[in-house]
Amino acid sequence: MIGGIRVKVCGLTSAADAVAAAGIGADFLGFILYPKSPRYLPLAAFAALRAQLPALPKVAVMVAPSEADLAAAEAAGFDYFQIHFPAADPASARAAAARFGAARVWLAPKLAPEVELAAELLPLADTWLLDTYRSDSFGGTGHTGDWAKFRRYREKNTERAWVLAGGLTPENVAEAVAATGAQRIDVNSGVESAPGKKDTAKLAALRTALDGSEGGECLLCGMASVRSSVGGRTSR
Repeated sequence: MIGGIRVKVCGLTSAADAVAAAGIGADFLGFILYPKSPRYLPLAAFAALRAQLPALPKVAVMVAPSEADLAAAEAAGFDYFQIHFPAADPASARAAAARFGAARVWLAPKLAPEVELAAELLPLADTWLLDTYRSDSFGGTGHTGDWAKFRRYREKNTERAWVLAGGLTPENVAEAVAATGAQRIDVNSGVESAPGKKDTAKLAALRTALDGSEGGECLLCGMASVRSSVGGRTSR
């Protein structure tokens, strides 16, 4: 936890980057099992890394996985399962919830701006992740999302944990948390030098941006120095 905020560093592809993420106080390590992602990590590669990884919860990030995909990820030893799925077709979300239980599933619906999350899906997972919508992708856009929509869902459904994702960087994370009240965030390209390669300076800057706060308070402290020390936004 950094400054009262739980942090997931996603898109990890190496043990060194996972160690760096743990070093700044990350709570969760995310590994993308979606072949179309530039940060795709095959299960065999994850297995080769596993013994070198820090003792933090590992999150398998999947897109509309089949039952076989879910079984393979479970066998690989992941702690949590982040399921991206089309809002109109929640079959994979239901399958993951049935297999792992609500406590181990993070659901990430693909919600167009005009689409609302179906209330009957909420009991499927204790944790929900809202990422930026793009018609041609499932998350990982590198662009900031609808912060007002995130805040509305979080305030209306306080019994769930809500993870803010989408284009978060050391430069904007304070503003994002202040605007949304997020207590959990997911960072990826905003702390990278290239897809799948985390940047230790940007990770440190993220910690600086969040550190010294408690539950989202005082997050703007020190942002001027962070902006001057870190370059522009990368694509996620």
